[in-house]
Amino acid sequence: MKSTTTMRAAIGTGATACLILVLTAGCAGGAGDATPSPSETSSATPSSATGTATAAPTPAPTETAGPVALPVDCTDIVDQATYASTFGDIPLNPVEFGGSGTSSGVVTPTTPPAGAGARDVVGAATELSCLWRDPRADVSGISVAMGHLEPAAGAAALDGLASQGYTCTSVHEGRSCQLVTPDPLYPVDRAQTYWLRDDVVVTVDQTNVPTDDLIGSIATRLFG
Repeated sequence: MKSTTTMRAAIGTGATACLILVLTAGCAGGAGDATPSPSETSSATPSSATGTATAAPTPAPTETAGPVALPVDCTDIVDQATYASTFGDIPLNPVEFGGSGTSSGVVTPTTPPAGAGARDVVGAATELSCLWRDPRADVSGISVAMGHLEPAAGAAALDGLASQGYTCTSVHEGRSCQLVTPDPLYPVDRAQTYWLRDDVVVTVDQTNVPTDDLIGSIATRLFG
């Protein structure tokens, strides 16, 4: 049996050891049963790896270019100065030649029949048709027509004209095909010109009416 002195020494020694453990890892309950304090739990929680999600910027809407607006009045196909120098006082859309007798030349496009030729395809697309011709004149006169035509169809039509003897060139950011033939009865020439740019097709048919780059003036009026 241990003496009282020895037991007190043992108790003292154990208390001292427990105090040391409390200061280091805790004494009561053992290390496996220790419950971390709220502050310890908070500090042990890992930070988010992704951070705050940032919404992707919304792309700005883009405008789809629409078809070029065509004039609805024959006197508006070129600027006023060009109109005066080109057409002067020649009667516009005379009823003697099937015209309306007014400056309006708006017509409704039609669908060309299957297998239609190049001229018929272009003619069916007409939205504005204008004729300047004096009823007293024999053959002198000039007509201008314009409309919208899907670019691929327009290119195919002009290719067809080229195969028929039209001379085709690139002009005013588009393509022009022209055929000049002598009139069978009078010593004057007839010039037929087709001009295609984007989805706009313009036809000029003139006999004994001289012009100075009429297609260029029309291009400026339509496209700026």
